[in-house]
Amino acid sequence: MTKLTEYLHRLELLDLIALQQREPEPVYALKHIFFQESAYGSMLLSDRRALHQQVGEVLEDLYVHPPLGGSNDNQNSNKTTLLLAHHFEQGGDRARSIKYLKQAAAKAKATYANQEAKMLYDRLLELTGENDLQTQWNILADREQVSDRLGLSEQQAQDLETLQQLANLMADNLRLAISYNRQAAKLDKISQYQAAAEAAKKGLSYAKQANNERLESQSLNLLAWSAWRRFDYQQVKEYAEQALNALHVINDPLNRINSLLHLGKASYRLGQYDIALEYIQTVQELSQMIDNPDSEANAHLIFGWIYQQLGDYSTAEKEFQSVLKKRQITGDRYGQALALSHLGWVAYHENQYEKGLDYCQQSLEISHAIGDRENEAYSLAGLALNYEGQNQPQLAYKHYYQALQIHQEIGATTLVIFDQARLAYLALQTNNVETARQNIETVIAWILDGKAQQFWDPWSIYLTAYQILSALGESDIAHQLLDEARTILEQRADQISDQKLRHSFTNRVTVNREIIEAWQTENQT
Repeated sequence: MTKLTEYLHRLELLDLIALQQREPEPVYALKHIFFQESAYGSMLLSDRRALHQQVGEVLEDLYVHPPLGGSNDNQNSNKTTLLLAHHFEQGGDRARSIKYLKQAAAKAKATYANQEAKMLYDRLLELTGENDLQTQWNILADREQVSDRLGLSEQQAQDLETLQQLANLMADNLRLAISYNRQAAKLDKISQYQAAAEAAKKGLSYAKQANNERLESQSLNLLAWSAWRRFDYQQVKEYAEQALNALHVINDPLNRINSLLHLGKASYRLGQYDIALEYIQTVQELSQMIDNPDSEANAHLIFGWIYQQLGDYSTAEKEFQSVLKKRQITGDRYGQALALSHLGWVAYHENQYEKGLDYCQQSLEISHAIGDRENEAYSLAGLALNYEGQNQPQLAYKHYYQALQIHQEIGATTLVIFDQARLAYLALQTNNVETARQNIETVIAWILDGKAQQFWDPWSIYLTAYQILSALGESDIAHQLLDEARTILEQRADQISDQKLRHSFTNRVTVNREIIEAWQTENQT
């Protein structure tokens, strides 16, 4: 018996180690963590480093560079990659440690293991040298995207600011364009629409200086989104078409998808439902081709909008459920909250008020936590609608009022009008005529100024204004609004080629049916 074998045998008798395998050579493992730590702690630092380096190199040979004919099944395992990063870091081999940490972080990000990815990017930043500006920028750019998914607004804002600072220090127009485009998207999410538009314009300027068509297209799509916020749907189309033109010499399916999404959304808001469906169908097909869950979720969202407006609530609900599932898979909290709020509104239309309240409450909590003011207000309005459905006017009034305050703060004009119309209606129900009159005057002025079609559902506002004016005895203006609503309604219906959907639009959508019935009643007398 050799001295080594004798020592191992004694340790085994003391129950400190255990034989794991005999062939092709004996392998032992420590049984107690405290003994392991004690043995490890007794080693000189130089010995520890050398041991870690050796272990790292052996693992690298086994799993990353296997011998000819050997298996590399574990090459893509994040567990193995993290183990390599750990041993090389402890061995003082910073370059290889960073290399494997990057691989592990990228894999975690790609598989939506967002918390793990953030932790790894945090560690990478700690290991990166202060003067290595490019590496710092690249790591921060990846961490910013993960923070966005997790709804970590403060972390994301800090990363975006640092990205711009680093890009300026490097005088790198390409990175400046990316940084400003990222900032524009973030500012839009927190309802700072004017600042978002300004950031997108800077992004466009730097993209042109960098002579990068892909980023130029991205900036134009962000400007299309800003035009959407201003309810300028023709401008949305112009920016989206410019974005497509910028891509004519390069193959960039993701920016093409974003442009088509804008064209679909603008067509939908203009009442061109057939055209909108065609655009979004193309988006869905392209998204599936490139296996992009984010853009596929956006396609489902807009399909949901369209079918909801057409009165096909079961299809709309399925589309919003698809959005929710995809956003849950990717860990996108903004997307989850948005899907939940839309499900709450659809539940209201289907008279499933308890279900609607539950969806909107879930959405409200997430939106508040991540700072999404727009969807927070949308959730509050959804709660109010469902409380109306339950005949709880006081709770409905309270939530509409809270939604109104947020919509006024963020400048969401059309939703302000919707809130005021509902507040006026509820005030009239409780015989508070003066409050009803104050709220409805703003609504009427907005309609007469030709802005009603900026809202996705103008008929609900038309009908409410007509009902209140009729109750207040102002029949002339009430009839004028009813005529206008019925005319626009018929124009929109004429553009729906599918007979079943056209019938659903005019008969199943309650407000649309009531407008037609009210107009027929008035014109029969």
